Amino acid sequence: MSVPFHIIEAVADRLERASRQLRRRWSDEFKAQVVTEALEPGASVSAIARRIGIQP
Repeated sequence: MSVPFHIIEAVADRLERASRQLRRRWSDEFKAQVVTEALEPGASVSAIARRIGIQP
């Protein structure tokens, strides 16, 4: 099955835009704090992730 050329262009365009997004850089201290919080009994990884704006 052949794929229409315009679909390939749309994918390439999306990939080009993705490379321009700014990457967040988390400090080692912040990452350690979040992991410690997530390891607490009864902690919700999803709730922690929502609070700091990342995927679980």
